[in-house]
Amino acid sequence: MFTVVELRPISDDLRLAADEWLARNGLGEELGEDWLELVCEDGDVFTPDKLMLHLAVPPGEVVAGDSVDVARAQTVGQLWPQADAPPDEVPRHLALARTFERRDDTWFAACELPGPVRELFTVEHPKAMLSVMEATRRTLNRGLMSISGDPSGRLSFTLVEGDIAAWASTEALVPEAFTYWLDARPATELATPIRDATRVVGSLGALDDLIIANEREVQARCVLEDDQPAPEPLPEDYFENHAEGRVEGLSVDREGGLGREALAAIANLRPGDVTFALADDTSLVIAGGPDDAEPFRIGGPGFAARGNAPIAVPYVVALALYDGAAGGTVELTVDARWGRLHRADQGITVQWRR
Repeated sequence: MFTVVELRPISDDLRLAADEWLARNGLGEELGEDWLELVCEDGDVFTPDKLMLHLAVPPGEVVAGDSVDVARAQTVGQLWPQADAPPDEVPRHLALARTFERRDDTWFAACELPGPVRELFTVEHPKAMLSVMEATRRTLNRGLMSISGDPSGRLSFTLVEGDIAAWASTEALVPEAFTYWLDARPATELATPIRDATRVVGSLGALDDLIIANEREVQARCVLEDDQPAPEPLPEDYFENHAEGRVEGLSVDREGGLGREALAAIANLRPGDVTFALADDTSLVIAGGPDDAEPFRIGGPGFAARGNAPIAVPYVVALALYDGAAGGTVELTVDARWGRLHRADQGITVQWRR
């Protein structure tokens, strides 16, 4: 419970933070000129000179000394002191209440978004879902991500960045088929209710957003993007029966993965292609191309090749190979037109046009 210690016209900082939050959540609202900024203190935590909570509320008959329940208010930002600020100045937490009502002796500040309008999926093993979702997103951490449900019992994640796509899926209860697209970067917030959960439910929100909530009613939302043309995975037998030109491949099954030094070698080659090749002594060679004067070598065993030509892959695919090798077998296959990488640990497939 907080106590109001000061009332004033809403500041530009708080108005801007609140308006940005409203726009980001598709509410199409703006704060009126008569809105108030309440400077509040929590007596259990803050002292009178550390007035941390700045709450935007609609106009009302609130006065200094009133109690405010802010449990259902929405945090919209935080302002840190300037470098030359007094040593006792602390950050200001900015919050928004779309409704502000008095009940008995307490004001209740709330900023609840409209609830779900359609249940999409239920996951009884959130740990597996989180592992697959995060591993897929690590493979391509920009671009767009789709979440698709199949009534056969699969929840799939697809990430697309230019000509590169990644797929993975996990078990889920899905009443009817669906596909929705999200921006991959803000979609990271969806992991919050999944962590340490025993059950999560995904729903379509009234604001054209995806809502994921756990059994403790902790939830996260992400605004939906326009539908995108979904890339089609290559047939399973593509490289055996439909390949164009010569097929080259590399299999990595090395206990402990490739090691931190290999990651550093790959990182030094970004943003260009990374070339993998198997040397005569069965060591793996990582290079920036045939003219690389200082390639990196990893001793075998744990590597096998199909063909003998070096394989050049985009930088993000090289990172996917490194990440997958830490958890199990990785298969890399290419022909003149397509490349495909499959990591066994999470069942993730990465595909790109060469």
